[in-house]
Formats: sequence, structure tokens, C-alpha cells
Amino acid sequence: INNLAGELGTTEHIKNDFISSVSHELRTPLTAIKGWAETIMASKPEDTETMHKGMQVILDETSRLSSMVEDLLDFSRMQNGRFRMVIDKIDILAELEEAVLMFTDRARRESLTLVFNEPDELPHLMGDRNRLRQVFVNILDNAFKYSAAGGEVKIETVNCGDHIKIIITDTGCGIPAQQLSRVKRKFFKGNMTKRGSGIGLAVADEIICLHGGTLELASEEGKGTEVTITLPTAEKKVPAI
Repeated sequence: INNLAGELGTTEHIKNDFISSVSHELRTPLTAIKGWAETIMASKPEDTETMHKGMQVILDETSRLSSMVEDLLDFSRMQNGRFRMVIDKIDILAELEEAVLMFTDRARRESLTLVFNEPDELPHLMGDRNRLRQVFVNILDNAFKYSAAGGEVKIETVNCGDHIKIIITDTGCGIPAQQLSRVKRKFFKGNMTKRGSGIGLAVADEIICLHGGTLELASEEGKGTEVTITLPTAEKKVPAI
């Protein structure tokens, strides 16, 4: 009973920290959007540089805000058993290519090298293309977020016959050994100095589990992180959720 009470107390503490963190994270983009909107409104029509810079910040912050809200909604659906997937036969290589394309410009802006060792082909999978793309975007966003300028983010694939592996590695700050076993837990956010809700990875892990696969992390602090996603090929059926 004492152990259970201790665990419940820890969970409550983590949840409260999570709510506080999310509230702060939601406030940050809203403050930036409001500030730049006011700046644009006050600027002269011929000041195109300020307008362009402001609009870019507003677009970036709106996109980040939207992503956080979607993570929160997905988390709520999972907690309430209302999470749904649309299962179909998909070209996983095309989905990876789309995710890489989304981050190409960001890699240039942040002085990172994005490497995709693209295979000639990969077996088709049974899954939800939008949910899987959501996972790839989440993992890549984390890789970029925790990597400094001059670093590298690499995507590789391995065809193992009845399943494929998608391996995403970065040369970022890495995850401390004492946190590695907890990073996929709901509400857990290891690095409080980085932006994010702290539930994106938990949602990604749940999505991969619903596809009959696994999401595993290996990391060394100061050297980087490797995320390995394993998914069954189309021969193994995934039940509609």
C-alpha cells in the first residue's frame, strides 16, 4: 500500500509538472504570434523585410502550436479509448520521402546535415499513412531539436523480410542513462529547457504498438540518439483500431 501510494504521488507530481510545462509551452508561441502581429501592424508598407520575417515567425509558431494541440488531442483519445486508425496498404518509402522533404529546408536553416540512405524499394505495409507520417515527423523533430548546428541527422532502412526497420540517428546532446527508460512514459519530459509538450514520443510509441511494431531508443549523453522503428510488412495483418 505504501509503495502504491508512493507511485501515485510520483505520477501526480509528474502530471502537475506536465500541466505546468504545457501551459508554458502554449503561452510561448501565442506571445510570439501576438508580438509579431503587432509589429507588422505598426510597420510601414514598404518595410517588406520586417513583414517577411514576422510572417515567417508567425507561420513557424502556428505550426508548432498546431502540432502540440494535435499531440494533446491524440493523448486524450488514447486515454479514453477513442483513438482511431484507418488501415490500408501503404508505400512506406513514399511516406519516408515525404517526411524527409518536410525537413530539408529546416536542415538548411539550422545548419544541419540531413542524410537519407534511400533504398531502391521497400515492402508495402498495412497501416495508417497519416499516423505513421506523424511518428516520423515527431522523431525527426526531436532529432533536430536536440542537435546543434553542424550536426547530422541520418535515416536508414533495413528490409528484414517479414518486417522492416527504420533507423533515425542524430549527433545531438543525447539522453542521460537514468532517463532513457522513462522517455516514452506519458507526461515525462526530460529536458525542461527544450520546447515541446513531453507527450509526442509517448503518442508515437503507442501508434507504432497499434501497428504491431516496436519503437526502441538507444542513446549516449553528449553523443546522440538512435531511434529504431520496427514494423511488420503487408503479409502480417494489422487489425483496424
